[in-house]
Amino acid sequence: MITDAQAAKAVRTVVDGYVKKLASFALRVVIAVFAIVAIRTFCHKLENQNLAIVQSFSGAVEVRREAGWWFQPWPTITVYPKAGMYRLNAEDGDSLEIQFNNKSKAMMNAAIGYRIDGADDGTIVALHQQVEGNDEKIWQMVLTCLNTECQSITTKYDPSSVIGGDKFEPMVNEISQSILHNENLRSHGIDVNYFAVDGRPLPDKETEEQFAKQKEADLARRLAEAEKLKLEAETIRTQANYEREIAEFKGKADAETAKLKTEALRQKELAEIDAQKQVEVAKFEKQRAEIEVEKAKEVARIEAEKAKEVANIEAEKLFTVAEIQKKTEKENLEAVKLRAEQEVEKAKAKKQSIELSGAITEVQKAEIELQRQVAQYKWESIGKGLAGMKLPNMVTLGSPGASAGADSLGRLIDTLTVERLTNISVPKAAAE
Repeated sequence: MITDAQAAKAVRTVVDGYVKKLASFALRVVIAVFAIVAIRTFCHKLENQNLAIVQSFSGAVEVRREAGWWFQPWPTITVYPKAGMYRLNAEDGDSLEIQFNNKSKAMMNAAIGYRIDGADDGTIVALHQQVEGNDEKIWQMVLTCLNTECQSITTKYDPSSVIGGDKFEPMVNEISQSILHNENLRSHGIDVNYFAVDGRPLPDKETEEQFAKQKEADLARRLAEAEKLKLEAETIRTQANYEREIAEFKGKADAETAKLKTEALRQKELAEIDAQKQVEVAKFEKQRAEIEVEKAKEVARIEAEKAKEVANIEAEKLFTVAEIQKKTEKENLEAVKLRAEQEVEKAKAKKQSIELSGAITEVQKAEIELQRQVAQYKWESIGKGLAGMKLPNMVTLGSPGASAGADSLGRLIDTLTVERLTNISVPKAAAE
């Protein structure tokens, strides 16, 4: 049987078990809640299409551009879209209002886009301070600049030329150039990178009434112009017929005149051509004669030089042969002289013998015979030398500066012979 003490102990055991389990569960719940709170408080995420201005617990400010998670306790985070695109249309009641040069107005549907992530961190922080964390204020800055640029441009245009004429595209191009990458907005970190217009401007009621009046005036003006054109056409037709008849008559006369002028010009040109031809022929003949004369002069010069060269060659050849003959004669004369000296010695010996014997007449005969033989040998040698030479038709002997009385033939003979023999006297041997 279980006593009360045992029962109480069992109850306490069970209760203690439940309390421990409850405490463990509570601790897990607290840890999980703390983890969730810590994650939500200290872990932050940035999407790729946004950038964030992050102010830390200490007050430092930074610009985060990269997407992803980061850990930071208790920061102040302001998120801005990196880019924005807005449509201005009649459905939303925010079409772009433009005003023309006559104060009339129209509504124009358009789309405009911008980016802020291209600016440096300092410019983005300054923009954040200016718009106070409100992205809508950035759009208001863009819209204000767009309205200002549009009004300054559209007031130069006439509504009829834009709405129904050919000035719409030039106006839109001018607006685009002024708003795209606008320097004023870029100085605040806003870069407008897209602008497009959806259709032509829609005029207001006053402008439509003005267009109706202009349409009636244009119709009346076109009718008046049509009547005027009709009358002008009749006048032109009548005048054309008159001018046609005159033109036909004048044309025939001009044709005859032109024909006569053409024939006269043709005859004149033929005469000029013939005269020019004669001039050219005479000029050609003159040039040919001059060429022939120059050619004859050149031929004569060449022949003269050739004859001079031949004469020089022949003279050189003659001189060379004479030198050879002179050398040969000299050698022969030396031999003769040597023999003569031998004969003289023999004659002297014989003379002594004759003197001793008294035969003086034989010595004189020997001297006469020796002189005759030397002279004969001299002229025979000269004759042989001249007979073996091929002389030119004309040979100029002597040299410039020579005296007029110089005997050229005598010098030639002196060259062809050996030294003068007039003083040589060799007695002939008395006995062979």
